[in-house]
Amino acid sequence: MAREYFKDHAVTDKYDVHSIGVVLLHVVCGSNHLIMPTEHLENVFEENIDANIKGKIAPECWLVFKDITQRCLLYEADERPTMGEVEVELERALLLQEQADITNTNGHYT
Repeated sequence: MAREYFKDHAVTDKYDVHSIGVVLLHVVCGSNHLIMPTEHLENVFEENIDANIKGKIAPECWLVFKDITQRCLLYEADERPTMGEVEVELERALLLQEQADITNTNGHYT
């Protein structure tokens, strides 16, 4: 749960953004993982990526996806993106993946 919920039980748009970040993290990891402080998320992503998607995500898409997920999970609510920004970044990640899939003939990414 987002930190601000524990503080004053407020559910705000930034709380929802944090929740989307949790969902995105679960998509990548394929299971429930303890949410760690943002500075440790890089290891969570790289070490716990779901085997079903590993090697299937274009590097450019992966960077955008990781960035927006990490930003959604920032400790301070004011530092998180808006839900509109999340939407735009996820659409950008999808476009990058689609473009990479068109040019990638072997179907595997590192």
